[in-house]
Amino acid sequence: MVKLLTKPQWIKDSGAKICEFSLYKETLGKIKTKVVKQRDFNYVTNLIGEKGENLGSDYFYMNPKEHLMIDYDIRTPVKYRGKYRLGELLRLISIIQMNENNIQKMDLYSRENAVLFHARYGFKPKIRQFLHRDKLLEQILNDKRFEDLCQKAAFVKQKVVERANLNGDLRALCVLVSELVEEYIQRIMQLSKTETCTFNHGFDMELNKDFIIKNKEKFNEMLKKQGLDYKI
Repeated sequence: MVKLLTKPQWIKDSGAKICEFSLYKETLGKIKTKVVKQRDFNYVTNLIGEKGENLGSDYFYMNPKEHLMIDYDIRTPVKYRGKYRLGELLRLISIIQMNENNIQKMDLYSRENAVLFHARYGFKPKIRQFLHRDKLLEQILNDKRFEDLCQKAAFVKQKVVERANLNGDLRALCVLVSELVEEYIQRIMQLSKTETCTFNHGFDMELNKDFIIKNKEKFNEMLKKQGLDYKI
């Protein structure tokens, strides 16, 4: 049986292209998206079930003139999490809107329990706050599964102590910590599901369009599996 794909419809709002569509899923029936403008360039994408129930929402800011997109929060009701992959559907909608509006990067603050979810779609650490930097260094230092990363974290932590009064140098160290945390995330994602990791603190992350283009085949396959007729 051939699975019919749904082509997204694009609506213009204040210069931004907004995505809406309806599709059918065997497990949930007909799902439609509805984008609501809250104020200025702040929007929310809602997934609505065939009985009018809310299946999930994505709150975001998108301004093509500023080449800026900030994702605030993806929410799905507890009973719909996991097997329905609605969080993934919302994430893919945000990615194709980013692509259609020619936005080069999407920023977000990830809660500690959502870091690996965002990482699966190409978001990488963009550490800006010293508190986040220090918390993440401590977590890597205390994770004895990766001795080489522990050593790197100890080295960077010592540099933080040495440069405590040099603000510019401390900012540069945030870049080093971002790279170290990305390496840590990739190691964790290679572990079996029985060795899950929860981050102790949330932090800023960033998705670059270059990553999307480089991995477009992977994203296009995910879009197809979700039932969307769209190619990056």
